[in-house]
This record gives sequence, C-alpha cells and structure tokens, in this order.
Amino acid sequence: MLCFAATIPTGLLWRAVPSATGRHLYAGLSGAALSYLSFGATSNLLFVGPMALGYLSMLLCRRRAGLVTFLGAFGFLIAW
Repeated sequence: MLCFAATIPTGLLWRAVPSATGRHLYAGLSGAALSYLSFGATSNLLFVGPMALGYLSMLLCRRRAGLVTFLGAFGFLIAW
C-alpha cells in the first residue's frame, strides 16, 4: 500500500524533470524501483516482454502501436 501511495509524489516529481529524455529515464527507473519494492525482483523480468512489444510496435508500425500494445499487454495479463 505504501508503494501505491508513493506513486502520487513520484508522478508529481516527474513534472519537474526538464527534458524528455530525463522524463523517460525517471519514469523507467522510478517504475522499476516501485515494482521491485512491491513485488520483488522477478516482477521486473516479467514486464520486459510487454515493454519490448510496446517499443517494437512504435518502431515498426507506429500507426497501430496503441492497438498492438493494448492487445499484447492484455493478452499477457490474461495468460499470467
């Protein structure tokens, strides 16, 4: 519950990061840290697949990236 509550100040701090690259790094590192604290080390390994699918879909088929990521992420959640 504490990590869930920690997402609010984490999100507010994200707004203070000046550059887009910094925001990407901050979001990735803070998300990985909160995930690790909440669920343990294996949780971050489970998220690598859906994240890779999302980034690959943005590279390969940008117009349909949202749909591909949505279907892939929900398929992953249903499978697990």
